[in-house]
Amino acid sequence: MLPSPVPLQLPAAMAVSLAYLSAGMVIGWSSPMVPELRKNTSHIPITADQGSWLASVGLLASVPPSLLNGVLVDAVGRRWMLLFSAVPLLTVAVWQRFATTFWELLASIVVGSVSASIILPLAPVYLVEIAEDRIRGLLVSLGPMMAGVGALLITAIGPKVSFFTVTEIMMVWPVLFVAIFWWMPESPYFLLAKHRKDEATKALMRLRGRISEKEVNGELEVIQRGLEERSQKEISTADAFRELRRNARSRRLFMISMAFVTFLVLGGVDAINANTLQILVESDSSLDPQLSANVVSACAVLSCAVFSLVVDRLGRRPLLLFSLGGCCIATASLGVYFFLIVYASEGATDDIFWLPLASVIVFFVSFGMGSSSLLWVLPNELVPPSLRVLTTTSVFVLASLLGFSDTKLFQVVADAYGAFIPFWFFTMVSFLGFFFVWFFIPETRGRSLADISSEMSVEASTHRHKSSQTI
Repeated sequence: MLPSPVPLQLPAAMAVSLAYLSAGMVIGWSSPMVPELRKNTSHIPITADQGSWLASVGLLASVPPSLLNGVLVDAVGRRWMLLFSAVPLLTVAVWQRFATTFWELLASIVVGSVSASIILPLAPVYLVEIAEDRIRGLLVSLGPMMAGVGALLITAIGPKVSFFTVTEIMMVWPVLFVAIFWWMPESPYFLLAKHRKDEATKALMRLRGRISEKEVNGELEVIQRGLEERSQKEISTADAFRELRRNARSRRLFMISMAFVTFLVLGGVDAINANTLQILVESDSSLDPQLSANVVSACAVLSCAVFSLVVDRLGRRPLLLFSLGGCCIATASLGVYFFLIVYASEGATDDIFWLPLASVIVFFVSFGMGSSSLLWVLPNELVPPSLRVLTTTSVFVLASLLGFSDTKLFQVVADAYGAFIPFWFFTMVSFLGFFFVWFFIPETRGRSLADISSEMSVEASTHRHKSSQTI
């Protein structure tokens, strides 16, 4: 008897994590590289305004391709879309290697944003659909963690080696991803949805390490039933908009989800992430800014790992409140420090040289312990099934637009009025977000989506009843 084949779900997840790592390097590129490019010795010297464009334009450019994802992924499949994402990732590295102008760098970032708009929303879908229940959480959590590792890697090597060496290192990961992921199967869910049962059976056999079709027939039947139930509940985008217009409860849940995203993104995560090294440099702290940036990135990765272990034990609301509270304290402290630099006497910050590094660490640990992942999870738990596709797209577009605005304006406002102004704006947003979560976001841990929706419906009815009594 032939030995059972090796189960491919873990190797497939590890391959996808390489795409995450490469995307993390592209997303985190601006933090170490913009300060290097702003030096007079740079082969492409840039201004502060040009640096802010390099840091922010990727968020804006990711919006258009994200709107096409839903159509393309159902047409060509999860596997081919993920493989295609390697093309822009490799293009970024090659183009930057031979770039000679600021505009070429800017165009390369725009191209790289296409990969981020594919990998970040689509990779979790693929991993959920190939994984067994017992290891699904582990496989899905690998991706965001590896994106953090990618950001840590480029933060660590960016200031230590030449610009050209950085681009050559960035070329390695998309090539390695394709070389491994090429041999991985398509999602059985997608294949069954396309009525390709024989291919779905073979894919599931490879993923589970089985040699007999009988060993996977039971799971295939479960998948088929789930697809049939989902197809009965799915509605078109036009129908989703009509439901928003006609159904006050659905409209309220959708607006709560969008407000939740607004508070989390406008708290400053994209701006601080894109300018971490520059913030530490401009703080004039006696601590080495490059080493400090590496410590920050390492703490951010660690916090994501800890979050994956505790989210189903502590619950969503406590982690969100902890996250927003920590971000509020961190940005307030940064605001105070930069205010003292501008308005206090010389040497006033000498005794608190450690505060910028400590504050940035607290910010990223706090954000990683709740807001980072729940930004995408909670909105889809709150809205009814008929609005989830629309909500997912809306969350990505809103988060990208707000992140672009935050990041672009950060340097502009800091240069014109002082860095303490944007930091205190972030503080105000996180402070308001804390109370928004306290009053409007229910605990969803361990509860069915139908139960959550029912609770939100009762709350909406209660608010309307009280309003009618007041009138």
